[in-house]
Amino acid sequence: MAKKRRKPSAWPSILSLASVMFMLGLLAISLVGFNGLSKHLMESSSIDIYFKDSISKAEVLRVEKQFQRENWVKQTKFISAEEGSKEMAEKYDPEFLSYAENVALPLSIEVYPKSEFADISFIDKKAMSLEKMPQVEQVIFQRNWVENMTTNVHKLQLISAGVTAILLLIAIVLIQSATRMGIFANRFLIKSMQLVGATPGFIIRPYVLNFVQYAAIAIPLSSGSLAFIFYGLPVEAIRSFTTYISIEEFITICGTVSIFGVFLAMIGSWLSTRRYLNTKIENLY
Repeated sequence: MAKKRRKPSAWPSILSLASVMFMLGLLAISLVGFNGLSKHLMESSSIDIYFKDSISKAEVLRVEKQFQRENWVKQTKFISAEEGSKEMAEKYDPEFLSYAENVALPLSIEVYPKSEFADISFIDKKAMSLEKMPQVEQVIFQRNWVENMTTNVHKLQLISAGVTAILLLIAIVLIQSATRMGIFANRFLIKSMQLVGATPGFIIRPYVLNFVQYAAIAIPLSSGSLAFIFYGLPVEAIRSFTTYISIEEFITICGTVSIFGVFLAMIGSWLSTRRYLNTKIENLY
């Protein structure tokens, strides 16, 4: 009796799809985390506004409330004379406290701009307008830090966009290869069905549905691996990076990558099956 031919395993195709989804998810999460980190860094530099000695605390607090209503301001912080002395001592010299006891530091406000406004040209213009206020004595901000950070963020964004485009192309090629290899073992069956009169749609449909099922199995494998890496591993560097990625963003990324993976599996299986339908019998060997 002839030995029954064993059905090809689906796991190579499933693992290939899971690997591609994992790679795309890892890239997307890294980009979101990087954007969150750069936003945090851009918003960590403040514009320090020092007021004249003749201005009362109530007047400074009133000005602070005006800043809080501005659309470019993320947050503000009122600095009293005592807090100013303490900060100066921490930044420069502990002996400054003994000197500051005899010198009254001016009241000040630290204004932190939103990341989309943390641009050197915008901050320059805003600092110039703030210095014209009658209550203000001086406006100080870390110009070099903001300028360098803005330049570096723009460069890294361009690099990230390039890497994303390259990896996306690689992912498409890998999924196409995975579907083609999965259908390769059935090429003679596909041609036989065609020869007995089966329509292309009838032949292609089960293979497309099979790869949709493979992608559905690959989704929890890839998403679970991503969740384990970013939320399960007890690595301090990864956990610090994960603080810039919300749970909603993580779920959205996994969902988007899953839909994209299913779509590519459908397209890849359709193209591969069509390829064997259009191939001559002698070329199948």
